[in-house]
Amino acid sequence: MNTLTSTATGLLQQVANDLPLLWNLLTTFSTLTGFTMCGYALYRAVQDQKRGESMMGAIAVFVLGIALVNFVWFVNSATQTVGFSTGSLSTFSYTAGSGTSGTPGSSVPSFAFVILKFFGWIAAFRAFLLWSESARSGSPPGTVWRGTTHFVAGIFLINIQQVLGTMGSYMGGAGAGG
Repeated sequence: MNTLTSTATGLLQQVANDLPLLWNLLTTFSTLTGFTMCGYALYRAVQDQKRGESMMGAIAVFVLGIALVNFVWFVNSATQTVGFSTGSLSTFSYTAGSGTSGTPGSSVPSFAFVILKFFGWIAAFRAFLLWSESARSGSPPGTVWRGTTHFVAGIFLINIQQVLGTMGSYMGGAGAGG
């Protein structure tokens, strides 16, 4: 019985040692798959638009790709929001109540930033669709500028943490820190 216990303990210890490596593999695979899916969705959207077909399938693939790219931040934010983890939120150190306090509401800003980044990716995708539409004859005037506005707003939302940190540093605050 003692041999069985020591074998089980050794096996569990080995699994515990390998979990961080497995997590790194999973997050890297998720990010690469997400970027690939986003690129494929952009290509498919252009092809569907040329044929005059619905682009809902391409949009669904793009949204799934964005979700995979943001998988790590989503999982960290979700687990910290419900209180399973008390990890450092140093990227969000300029928000009230964040950090290693461990309170369930301390990472709500983190989850909000993930949602804002998601809408930023959608705005950037919409910009490419508008620019593609402007190349066709008969497109409404101002389509290029609408696309440019969507692109700038999307980039702003994708990089919201850095923008807020820079604004805080510029205005004399501590900045984002991370």
